[in-house]
Amino acid sequence: MRKLGLRSKRLSLELAVLLFSLMFSLALVVFAFHVLKLFENLEVLIISGPITILLPYSISFINFLVILILILTVPYATYKYIVFRRKKRIEVLMPILLYDLAGLVRAGHTVPKALELELEKNLGPLNELIERFLSRIALGDDVSRALSETFKDQTIITRRFIETIAEAHESGGRAAQVLTEASIHVSRLQAFEEERRRNMKVYVSIIYAAILVFLISSAFLLFFNTALYEASGKGVTGSFFTLLLHPTQLKGVLYYTTIFITIPSSIAIGKIRSGYSVEGLLHMAILLSVVMVFYNFVDNLVQLMLTIVRI
Repeated sequence: MRKLGLRSKRLSLELAVLLFSLMFSLALVVFAFHVLKLFENLEVLIISGPITILLPYSISFINFLVILILILTVPYATYKYIVFRRKKRIEVLMPILLYDLAGLVRAGHTVPKALELELEKNLGPLNELIERFLSRIALGDDVSRALSETFKDQTIITRRFIETIAEAHESGGRAAQVLTEASIHVSRLQAFEEERRRNMKVYVSIIYAAILVFLISSAFLLFFNTALYEASGKGVTGSFFTLLLHPTQLKGVLYYTTIFITIPSSIAIGKIRSGYSVEGLLHMAILLSVVMVFYNFVDNLVQLMLTIVRI
């Protein structure tokens, strides 16, 4: 019953976060529609092709889309990331737990008794799981089943070493040796994982740098487009340049393009760093915020560049 209660509590919290995001997003849409009148007289860029695309290029409208994406994803991603970090914390504590259990079992304690003694230490989130395990034992579960059910929602590495604890309990006299070897193995595994994460930071930096380079390139492209568009209006250039997109339209297209580049790139960051795309959603929130600020102030940068050229 306690297990079902804990699971129901987690599901209720997860659904509450999702419901909050959806309700807040709906409120934002209603506010934009009725108060800001954002969808009235919306200027669109018509892109011809097999399927005609009507692309609203107003910066205010695209800002609204970005904010909507952030509201829909950030609260849930933050919640899932907190849960993920908790699981990783438990995984990091596994070598300590295995080493301590090996010493206690070598001193003559059974695995359940050794885990009970571990509660005297501050093992953070592991204490709660050990308490749940001992509660299942008190209700009549065998050790292997109690361990498996208690740690079933943890990371793969944690579950594998929990299985080792169960095997150590069943091995009798070899329990201490099994736990000691497992402790050494998980320490090496975590060291390898930490080394991999450090190496992957290079690729994460490359993704961030690539988006930054694209923003800089967009600024220069807008600068040249604005200069040529102004020149064509003064009759300085030929009629060819009258076919250019208006700077406002080009800015909208570049804004959309940056968003479409940023979202999958951010998810890739999450997969590279931790193997979980949910971490990438938090990077997405950071990058989209930077992108939104950039395109809202890029006109000032373009005007500064034009002023420098005219001097």
